[in-house]
Amino acid sequence: MFGSSRESQAKLEALTKSQAVIEFNLDGTVITANDNFLNAVGYRLDEIQGKHHSLFVEPDYRDSREYREFWERLGRGEYQAAEYKRLTKSGRPIWIQASYNPLFGRNGKPFKVVKFATDITAEKTRSANYEGQIKAIHKSQAVIEFDLDGTIVSANANFLRAVGYTLGEIERKHHSMFVPPVLRESGEYRHFWEQLRQGEYQAGEFERVGKGDKRIWLQASYNPIVDAEGKLCKVVKFASDITEQVERRLQRAEAQKTIDADLGKITDAVSSTNSQATSAAAASTQTATNMQAVASGAEELAASVGEISRQAADALTISTKAVEQANETNAIVSGLAQAAQKIGDVVKLINNIADQTNLLALNATIEAARAGEAGRGFAVVASEVKSLATQTSKATDEISGQIAEVQNSTTNAVNVIEAITQTISRINEISAAIAASVEEQSSVTQNISENMQTAARGVADINASMNEIASAAQSVDTATRKVKEASRAIV
Repeated sequence: MFGSSRESQAKLEALTKSQAVIEFNLDGTVITANDNFLNAVGYRLDEIQGKHHSLFVEPDYRDSREYREFWERLGRGEYQAAEYKRLTKSGRPIWIQASYNPLFGRNGKPFKVVKFATDITAEKTRSANYEGQIKAIHKSQAVIEFDLDGTIVSANANFLRAVGYTLGEIERKHHSMFVPPVLRESGEYRHFWEQLRQGEYQAGEFERVGKGDKRIWLQASYNPIVDAEGKLCKVVKFASDITEQVERRLQRAEAQKTIDADLGKITDAVSSTNSQATSAAAASTQTATNMQAVASGAEELAASVGEISRQAADALTISTKAVEQANETNAIVSGLAQAAQKIGDVVKLINNIADQTNLLALNATIEAARAGEAGRGFAVVASEVKSLATQTSKATDEISGQIAEVQNSTTNAVNVIEAITQTISRINEISAAIAASVEEQSSVTQNISENMQTAARGVADINASMNEIASAAQSVDTATRKVKEASRAIV
């Protein structure tokens, strides 16, 4: 019995050296405390003796029903042990792993409480840090746990939301339910779980299948977890739903293919444009040469037309003078015809006189015959007068014939001159029309020459522009290649 007491004392001393120890009355007032406890809370013994245990707890807890029941249970002799949050003298919170042990007297009733405690603040802080990290991970990440054979143990809300299942729908099912059928039966998938069972970490982008065959993409890590003995016990997967990002990336990749195809077409078109521009530049150069030659020819034509115009103007002047001279000749011939007419009138008068003379000679002859010898001389005279009248009549007849011929010739001449005048007038009109046409042609030819010169300059400008187009096409081709490279870099 005595040996047992000494052993108990030794154990108590050992506990006192390693543990924070404090004793309370059943009402919670402090009886004593060892140095470990005093160092933990920052008090001296005299500062806490006779004070209530509530000195070490937060005000809200001190006034709570839970705290009152805590001491009521101890007063009934009920053992209490747990992790407790307490306050030091400075108000700093500490965590202790403690047991409140009621001590019983010979009568079997508790008479005081002894508390053995260990300061676990550092461990608790680390644990809280770990728990905080785990909570943060669970808030932001999709988390699911598997047995080593791939059987689902649990999953958080983020994971369930991503795949569209409830926990009851996936619990104790195999991970393969989330895998596309093509991959599910593959050697690659079996190797995946073999590596995890060997403790090999797996991470990457994974295509998975949610409820209703919904296609999802996860950025995930599969983490083999070891137990306290260092043995693999489970696999925890942390994942982020990147479906939207991957789909955008795939869309960009598809768009990139389209862009590449379009840029290829643009490049071909630019190359073709460049070639065509080069050909067009060469053609425009030749055209410019031809246009220059045409312009030179047009200038020569303009000079020739100018000479023709000058000669036509001279012809117009000459034909105009001819018309005037023909008109003058017509007037002279008309005057001649009038004079011939007047001569005819005189001849008629002479002819009448001859007729009268002849009649008078006849009467004289008759009278001479009546007179006999006395009238013989008068008869001779009358005979001579008659002969003279006869000759005069013959002469006047000849003159009348000549005058008639002159009149006919004059009439014919007048008619011919009139026709010539009309012809010359017509020639004059034609010459005037030719002169006007030649003048107009000269103006048109001059315009053609000017237009040809302008066209030649325009073709030269086109030639320069086509060279610029060829250069620009080359620049566009270079820029297109750069755009293609940049668009690939974006994807």
